[in-house]
Amino acid sequence: MQVKDFGRVADIYDATRSIPEPEMTRLIEAMRGHVGGKGPLLDVGVGTGRFALPLQRAGVDVVGIDVSRGMMAKAREKGAEQLVYADVQRIPFRDGTFQTALLVHILHLVGDWAAVVRESARVARETVMSVFEVAEGTNLREEYRHLRSEMGLPLVRFERGERGLVGRVKPLEVTVIAESERSSPADAEIKHLRERGQSLTWDVPEDAHLEIIETLSSIYGGMTLRTRVRIEFAVWSAGDLREASLGP
Repeated sequence: MQVKDFGRVADIYDATRSIPEPEMTRLIEAMRGHVGGKGPLLDVGVGTGRFALPLQRAGVDVVGIDVSRGMMAKAREKGAEQLVYADVQRIPFRDGTFQTALLVHILHLVGDWAAVVRESARVARETVMSVFEVAEGTNLREEYRHLRSEMGLPLVRFERGERGLVGRVKPLEVTVIAESERSSPADAEIKHLRERGQSLTWDVPEDAHLEIIETLSSIYGGMTLRTRVRIEFAVWSAGDLREASLGP
Protein backbone atom coordinates (compact mmCIF):
# COMPACT_ATOMS: atom_id res chain seq x y z
CA MET A 1 0.00 0.00 0.00
CA GLN A 2 1.32 3.39 -0.98
CA VAL A 3 1.16 6.65 0.94
CA LYS A 4 -2.32 8.14 0.73
CA ASP A 5 -2.52 11.21 -1.51
CA PHE A 6 -4.44 13.89 0.38
CA GLY A 7 -4.74 16.14 -2.67
CA ARG A 8 -8.47 15.39 -2.76
CA VAL A 9 -8.99 17.20 0.56
CA ALA A 10 -6.31 19.89 0.19
CA ASP A 11 -8.90 22.68 0.17
CA ILE A 12 -10.41 21.69 3.54
CA TYR A 13 -7.47 20.03 5.29
CA ASP A 14 -6.36 23.01 7.38
CA ALA A 15 -9.86 23.58 8.72
CA THR A 16 -10.10 19.95 9.87
CA ARG A 17 -6.67 19.91 11.52
CA SER A 18 -6.50 23.38 13.04
CA ILE A 19 -4.98 24.05 16.45
CA PRO A 20 -6.10 27.19 18.35
CA GLU A 21 -3.68 30.07 17.77
CA PRO A 22 -2.37 30.46 21.36
CA GLU A 23 -1.64 26.72 21.53
CA MET A 24 -0.03 26.74 18.07
CA THR A 25 2.22 29.64 19.14
CA ARG A 26 3.45 27.70 22.18
CA LEU A 27 3.96 24.60 20.06
CA ILE A 28 6.03 26.36 17.40
CA GLU A 29 8.14 28.00 20.10
CA ALA A 30 8.80 24.58 21.66
CA MET A 31 9.90 23.21 18.28
CA ARG A 32 12.04 26.23 17.53
CA GLY A 33 13.66 26.01 20.95
CA HIS A 34 14.43 22.35 20.41
CA VAL A 35 16.28 22.97 17.12
CA GLY A 36 18.09 25.99 18.52
CA GLY A 37 16.17 28.36 16.29
CA LYS A 38 17.86 27.26 13.06
CA GLY A 39 17.66 23.61 12.01
CA PRO A 40 17.84 22.28 9.35
CA LEU A 41 14.58 20.43 9.93
CA LEU A 42 12.81 17.97 7.63
CA ASP A 43 9.01 18.05 7.76
CA VAL A 44 8.07 14.50 6.72
CA GLY A 45 4.64 14.70 5.12
CA VAL A 46 4.56 18.50 4.98
CA GLY A 47 1.02 18.65 3.59
CA THR A 48 -0.28 22.21 3.36
CA GLY A 49 2.64 23.55 5.41
CA ARG A 50 0.67 23.63 8.65
CA PHE A 51 3.91 23.42 10.68
CA ALA A 52 6.56 24.16 8.06
CA LEU A 53 5.27 27.65 7.34
CA PRO A 54 5.17 28.99 10.93
CA LEU A 55 8.55 27.36 11.61
CA GLN A 56 9.94 29.01 8.48
CA ARG A 57 8.56 32.36 9.65
CA ALA A 58 10.21 31.77 13.04
CA GLY A 59 13.59 31.51 11.31
CA VAL A 60 13.98 27.73 11.15
CA ASP A 61 15.53 26.25 8.00
CA VAL A 62 12.73 23.84 6.96
CA VAL A 63 12.52 21.40 4.06
CA GLY A 64 9.19 19.70 3.47
CA ILE A 65 8.52 16.47 1.58
CA ASP A 66 5.20 14.99 0.50
CA VAL A 67 3.70 12.65 -2.08
CA SER A 68 0.69 14.94 -2.65
CA ARG A 69 1.26 17.66 -5.23
CA GLY A 70 -2.15 19.12 -4.37
CA MET A 71 -1.26 19.55 -0.71
CA MET A 72 2.13 21.05 -1.51
CA ALA A 73 0.50 23.45 -3.98
CA LYS A 74 -1.52 24.79 -1.05
CA ALA A 75 1.66 25.09 1.02
CA ARG A 76 3.34 27.07 -1.77
CA GLU A 77 0.30 29.36 -2.09
CA LYS A 78 0.68 30.19 1.60
CA GLY A 79 4.40 30.95 1.23
CA ALA A 80 6.15 27.73 2.21
CA GLU A 81 9.55 27.24 0.57
CA GLN A 82 11.91 24.29 -0.01
CA LEU A 83 9.26 21.70 -0.87
CA VAL A 84 10.24 18.36 -2.42
CA TYR A 85 7.93 15.81 -4.06
CA ALA A 86 8.96 12.48 -2.52
CA ASP A 87 7.72 9.24 -0.98
CA VAL A 88 8.18 9.49 2.80
CA GLN A 89 8.92 5.75 2.86
CA ARG A 90 12.04 6.38 0.74
CA ILE A 91 13.38 9.80 1.68
CA PRO A 92 15.76 11.13 -1.03
CA PHE A 93 18.41 12.64 1.27
CA ARG A 94 21.71 11.38 2.63
CA ASP A 95 22.21 10.10 6.16
CA GLY A 96 22.31 12.91 8.73
CA THR A 97 21.38 15.69 6.31
CA PHE A 98 19.09 17.32 8.89
CA GLN A 99 19.42 18.12 12.57
CA THR A 100 15.93 16.80 13.24
CA ALA A 101 12.89 15.37 11.47
CA LEU A 102 9.26 16.17 12.20
CA LEU A 103 6.49 13.55 11.97
CA VAL A 104 2.93 14.80 12.37
CA HIS A 105 -0.22 12.95 11.30
CA ILE A 106 1.58 10.69 8.83
CA LEU A 107 2.29 7.23 10.31
CA HIS A 108 -1.32 6.03 10.08
CA LEU A 109 -1.50 7.00 6.39
CA VAL A 110 1.32 4.89 4.98
CA GLY A 111 1.73 1.27 4.00
CA ASP A 112 4.96 0.82 5.97
CA TRP A 113 4.99 3.12 8.98
CA ALA A 114 8.17 1.55 10.35
CA ALA A 115 10.00 2.46 7.13
CA VAL A 116 8.92 6.09 7.56
CA VAL A 117 10.28 6.14 11.12
CA ARG A 118 13.56 4.48 10.09
CA GLU A 119 14.01 6.81 7.10
CA SER A 120 13.25 9.88 9.21
CA ALA A 121 15.77 8.75 11.83
CA ARG A 122 18.34 7.99 9.11
CA VAL A 123 18.33 11.52 7.67
CA ALA A 124 18.21 13.15 11.14
CA ARG A 125 21.53 13.57 12.96
CA GLU A 126 20.06 14.17 16.40
CA THR A 127 16.33 13.85 16.98
CA VAL A 128 12.88 13.11 15.60
CA MET A 129 9.96 15.22 16.88
CA SER A 130 6.20 14.83 16.80
CA VAL A 131 2.98 16.47 17.94
CA PHE A 132 -0.24 14.65 18.73
CA GLU A 133 -3.55 15.20 20.45
CA VAL A 134 -4.85 12.96 23.22
CA ALA A 135 -8.64 13.35 23.43
CA GLU A 136 -11.14 12.13 26.00
CA GLY A 137 -14.78 12.03 24.96
CA THR A 138 -16.87 10.99 21.96
CA ASN A 139 -14.87 10.83 18.75
CA LEU A 140 -16.98 10.23 15.64
CA ARG A 141 -13.95 9.14 13.62
CA GLU A 142 -13.42 6.36 16.14
CA GLU A 143 -17.12 5.52 16.00
CA TYR A 144 -16.90 5.29 12.20
CA ARG A 145 -13.84 3.05 12.47
CA HIS A 146 -15.63 0.77 14.94
CA LEU A 147 -18.73 0.50 12.75
CA ARG A 148 -16.78 -0.32 9.61
CA SER A 149 -14.92 -3.05 11.51
CA GLU A 150 -18.23 -4.51 12.67
CA MET A 151 -19.27 -4.67 9.00
CA GLY A 152 -16.21 -6.73 8.12
CA LEU A 153 -14.24 -3.76 6.79
CA PRO A 154 -11.41 -3.35 9.32
CA LEU A 155 -9.00 -0.48 8.89
CA VAL A 156 -5.57 -2.01 8.31
CA ARG A 157 -3.00 0.60 9.29
CA PHE A 158 -0.97 1.85 12.27
CA GLU A 159 -4.05 3.59 13.62
CA ARG A 160 -2.50 5.18 16.72
CA GLY A 161 0.10 6.91 14.55
CA GLU A 162 2.77 8.98 16.22
CA ARG A 163 1.09 8.58 19.61
CA GLY A 164 1.51 4.83 19.18
CA LEU A 165 5.22 5.27 18.57
CA VAL A 166 5.57 6.45 22.17
CA GLY A 167 4.62 2.93 23.25
CA ARG A 168 7.18 1.34 20.92
CA VAL A 169 10.21 3.52 21.63
CA LYS A 170 10.63 5.66 24.75
CA PRO A 171 11.01 9.36 23.88
CA LEU A 172 13.68 11.58 25.38
CA GLU A 173 10.88 13.86 26.50
CA VAL A 174 7.14 14.40 26.22
CA THR A 175 5.87 17.89 27.00
CA VAL A 176 2.23 18.86 27.48
CA ILE A 177 1.77 22.05 25.46
CA ALA A 178 -1.85 22.73 26.32
CA GLU A 179 -5.05 21.23 27.70
CA SER A 180 -8.50 22.47 26.81
CA GLU A 181 -12.19 21.65 26.68
CA ARG A 182 -13.70 21.67 23.19
CA SER A 183 -17.22 21.38 21.88
CA SER A 184 -18.47 20.85 18.34
CA PRO A 185 -21.79 20.08 16.66
CA ALA A 186 -22.05 16.40 15.82
CA ASP A 187 -23.93 17.24 12.62
CA ALA A 188 -20.91 19.11 11.23
CA GLU A 189 -18.60 16.17 11.94
CA ILE A 190 -21.07 13.72 10.43
CA LYS A 191 -21.31 15.91 7.32
CA HIS A 192 -17.51 15.91 7.05
CA LEU A 193 -17.48 12.11 7.27
CA ARG A 194 -20.38 11.81 4.80
CA GLU A 195 -18.35 13.84 2.29
CA ARG A 196 -15.41 11.48 2.86
CA GLY A 197 -13.25 14.21 4.30
CA GLN A 198 -11.38 11.68 6.45
CA SER A 199 -9.01 9.10 4.98
CA LEU A 200 -10.57 6.24 6.97
CA THR A 201 -13.68 6.58 4.76
CA TRP A 202 -11.97 6.43 1.38
CA ASP A 203 -11.88 2.66 0.88
CA VAL A 204 -15.38 1.93 2.21
CA PRO A 205 -17.96 0.94 -0.48
CA GLU A 206 -20.69 3.53 -0.94
CA ASP A 207 -23.54 1.39 0.41
CA ALA A 208 -21.60 0.53 3.58
CA HIS A 209 -20.47 4.14 3.94
CA LEU A 210 -24.04 5.45 3.78
CA GLU A 211 -25.19 2.83 6.30
CA ILE A 212 -22.50 3.95 8.74
CA ILE A 213 -23.45 7.60 8.26
CA GLU A 214 -27.10 6.76 8.90
CA THR A 215 -26.16 4.99 12.12
CA LEU A 216 -24.06 7.92 13.33
CA SER A 217 -26.83 10.36 12.46
CA SER A 218 -29.43 8.33 14.33
CA ILE A 219 -27.28 8.20 17.47
CA TYR A 220 -25.55 11.59 17.50
CA GLY A 221 -27.59 13.83 15.22
CA GLY A 222 -28.33 17.21 16.81
CA MET A 223 -25.96 16.63 19.72
CA THR A 224 -23.05 18.79 20.84
CA LEU A 225 -19.91 16.73 21.34
CA ARG A 226 -17.62 17.72 24.19
CA THR A 227 -14.06 16.52 24.55
CA ARG A 228 -11.02 17.26 26.68
CA VAL A 229 -7.96 17.59 24.49
CA ARG A 230 -4.29 17.51 25.48
CA ILE A 231 -1.63 18.54 22.94
CA GLU A 232 1.70 16.81 23.50
CA PHE A 233 5.12 17.45 21.98
CA ALA A 234 7.46 14.43 21.88
CA VAL A 235 11.15 14.14 21.05
CA TRP A 236 13.03 10.91 20.34
CA SER A 237 16.72 10.26 19.89
CA ALA A 238 17.26 9.55 16.19
CA GLY A 239 19.83 6.94 17.22
CA ASP A 240 17.30 5.16 19.45
CA LEU A 241 14.82 5.00 16.56
CA ARG A 242 17.47 3.70 14.15
CA GLU A 243 18.33 0.88 16.53
CA ALA A 244 14.78 0.04 17.67
CA SER A 245 12.93 -3.09 16.67
CA LEU A 246 9.68 -1.44 15.66
CA GLY A 247 7.72 -4.60 14.93
CA PRO A 248 4.73 -4.96 12.61
